[in-house]
Amino acid sequence: IRVSPDDERNIHRNQYSNDRNPVNRSSESYRNVLGTGYDLDVKKLRYGLDFGIYFSKNYSSFSFGPQMGYMVNDQLLVGAGTKYYYYKTRVYQYEEEVVYKNNMLGINAFGYFYPSTYTAVFVQPEINHMWSYRKDEVSGDERRNSGFVPSFLVGGGLRFGLTHITLNYDLARHRNSPYSRGLFF
Repeated sequence: IRVSPDDERNIHRNQYSNDRNPVNRSSESYRNVLGTGYDLDVKKLRYGLDFGIYFSKNYSSFSFGPQMGYMVNDQLLVGAGTKYYYYKTRVYQYEEEVVYKNNMLGINAFGYFYPSTYTAVFVQPEINHMWSYRKDEVSGDERRNSGFVPSFLVGGGLRFGLTHITLNYDLARHRNSPYSRGLFF
């Protein structure tokens, strides 16, 4: 069906000028950047950051994890992120003083389901690559180790606007998991 280039029903209106050069599009709209039939509304993008730091003589930790999600609809948020963890622990045992250092770098995917305005349920599978170092400072014995550490978090809790407070549990319970063995916030 032929439609005039100036007709408001023309879906290609204002995409190209007469000399076929792209016209500046509004920065608010990225319609059809994913292909025909898909819309990406930048107003539905959500950003988050997990950050933690603690230092003392016998225990230190640092974590950093940017996340990005997309509100599919009013009840579903899906996304992905990365995380970095660092732990250092000094343990005093009988005639030993051992220092443990662990580094983890990982990726995750997550999904939040909102059954009501103020409640949230979520899942987050992730895989981390860990490299660790152990040194007995009395004997000088050193060991290095590395490998993959899976985690599968599930949780539920309260939603306050863009903020969540959830009680979580790691179903994988890997011995080197960066998460607590039991329930945690």
